[in-house]
Amino acid sequence: MSMSLNEVKSRLKGVIPVQFCPYTKEGELDIEGLKENTKFLVDFARDKDIVVMTNGSCTEFYANSLEEQKKVIKTVVDTVAGKVPVVAGVGQAGAIETIEMAKYAEEVGVDCAVVVLPYYHAPTKEGMYRYFKAVAEAVNIGIIVYNYAAVSGALIPPDLMRRLSKIDNIVATKDNATSVTDYAFKALTIDPEDMVLIAGLGEVHYIGAAAYGFRYKGFVSVIANFAPSLSYAVYQAVEEENFKKAYEALKKQLPLWKLIAEFGSKRESISIIPEGLRANYMYMGVGKAAMELVGLNGGPLRLPMEDLTNEEKKELEEVLKGMGII
Repeated sequence: MSMSLNEVKSRLKGVIPVQFCPYTKEGELDIEGLKENTKFLVDFARDKDIVVMTNGSCTEFYANSLEEQKKVIKTVVDTVAGKVPVVAGVGQAGAIETIEMAKYAEEVGVDCAVVVLPYYHAPTKEGMYRYFKAVAEAVNIGIIVYNYAAVSGALIPPDLMRRLSKIDNIVATKDNATSVTDYAFKALTIDPEDMVLIAGLGEVHYIGAAAYGFRYKGFVSVIANFAPSLSYAVYQAVEEENFKKAYEALKKQLPLWKLIAEFGSKRESISIIPEGLRANYMYMGVGKAAMELVGLNGGPLRLPMEDLTNEEKKELEEVLKGMGII
């Protein structure tokens, strides 16, 4: 059974690993691998502020059929068994399939549905509001607005986010805005009783957003899938309001981020999304390879994403050894 809206709001904090979807060498869903990955996070979460997110961007939901997406969501909910909150991506390109997925998530016990901005056709401001309102009204569980320009070609400004926050079961935003002004105005104008603010771009943005009254309550992380203690150290330091300690915790992640940037620079991007809003998706290849190197389950990426070369995997292994992750 899903948590109440008030309980969800109170527990949407801390580190939120967005899971990878493990595949077999033949490219099929690796359900046993997904269970093992999920158990790893649940074991780490004991007495900590951890929320498990599945069927998101890192989970390659867009490359999975709706039936595969449903299988992933149910596997994670059943494996977690109520020990930590589970949020699941349900967003599709249009309202009908998004609502279908949101209803399924509610049916199997997801605590909160994550809805990315509708992609393919970017709606008007009013169309965006009506889309989220329709999805929210179709279910009783909480809705998290996933504000991400790189995958949608749109970005919800603070005034529209505040309007959405007044819809009863829109309880949070996974905010991938890159402007400090956006972060500041959301912190200043959105009632904490209405909406939980979560930094969607990870540890770096979480530390920066803390300057605005500590209104951002947690962050979504890739690294937390295979090295959760590194991510949690950042969260704990900010909780203690110790920015020097948070900076030192962040520095420990730097070799990995430098490697991701290096691998990305070798591959020409043809995205026309402005560079400040564009994502370097090599983090997915690095993340899945890292899962394998630490003894968890990753497997290949599905097209159109690109796996690391064997040489790059060796470089990654050396970096992880140097960081003490393996």
